[in-house]
Amino acid sequence: MKPFVLLLVVATATLLVPKSHSSRQSPEQSGPSSLEAATGFDDQSNGFSDSGRRTADQKFFEEVEHIAPDGLGPLYNAQSCRECHQTPVSGAGSQVSELRVGHLDAHQFFQNPEIPINHGAEVIRDRTLVNDRAICPQIQERVPETETIKTTRMVTSTLGDGYVEAIPDETLLKIRKEQCRASHGKICGQAVKVPVPESEGPDRIGRFGWKDQHASLLAFAADAYLNEMGITNSLQKTEVTTICNPPVTTTIPNNDPTKITEPNSLPDPNDNNLEDIDHFASFMRSLKAPARDDTAAATPDAKHGEELFTKIGCATCHVETIVTGKSPASPGGPGREPHDSSL
Repeated sequence: MKPFVLLLVVATATLLVPKSHSSRQSPEQSGPSSLEAATGFDDQSNGFSDSGRRTADQKFFEEVEHIAPDGLGPLYNAQSCRECHQTPVSGAGSQVSELRVGHLDAHQFFQNPEIPINHGAEVIRDRTLVNDRAICPQIQERVPETETIKTTRMVTSTLGDGYVEAIPDETLLKIRKEQCRASHGKICGQAVKVPVPESEGPDRIGRFGWKDQHASLLAFAADAYLNEMGITNSLQKTEVTTICNPPVTTTIPNNDPTKITEPNSLPDPNDNNLEDIDHFASFMRSLKAPARDDTAAATPDAKHGEELFTKIGCATCHVETIVTGKSPASPGGPGREPHDSSL
């Protein structure tokens, strides 16, 4: 039996923010030394950044990418972050789903697919994702008959993810320990430690991505930029394929044109050397957590559901309260603009 992976569902927990780290949050006090995290769908900052910086970051998050000069593709699903995260506000969830496929080997272990493109001249390996779109017809991905396992995954919301990023590893480990104790060993979460690529610090418990494979929102943004839009960046430098990838024309100081064979999301020299992924991460860190529907929660059905939720053990994993801390992942690596990472 495979071990359970410790997954995080923020919407079911009340996130508390230590007072010493966030005097900018909601004045509603939830304890002697903490404040309740900011919630709502009002498209306003949770306090991580001021309105000017958040507006600038949101512009990048919603910007529509093109083949040139942005480097969209060759394989991709969407042309902007907002395209998959906009219900009911930018950064939230969506009705958009994506396709994941694979197969079982002779020993009944899952294996990633092998998807031929360009009339079989190249095979896409080592990922379960099948992209919906391509910049030229010969590389459009199609699922071969060998891939008998297929599933669609709904795009998840990033609202409140800045708070999740700031949860200390020790807090998650305590939740895992309590799972095991309360279930008498039947549910013992596996806390997956992963590298933080923009940091030289130690590995950290993963909390973002389909398999909790990322511990920081910057790493998460870099992964999505490559796999969902096909755009390379400083943390994800290798294209899935280079077939049909047009060169990008730029200008060097002496005004002679040069060619870049692998389009990248290059830092804007007039923007403190920030990349698009820095803006994406900063925007997600500024998002408020999803607001509780107090009207729905007050109905008899909802109250009864809450009682059942606790009675059958759901609350063992989906705890009522999580206290955030100061995230070592948030400030980013060399050349990135430092921010106060305590939300």
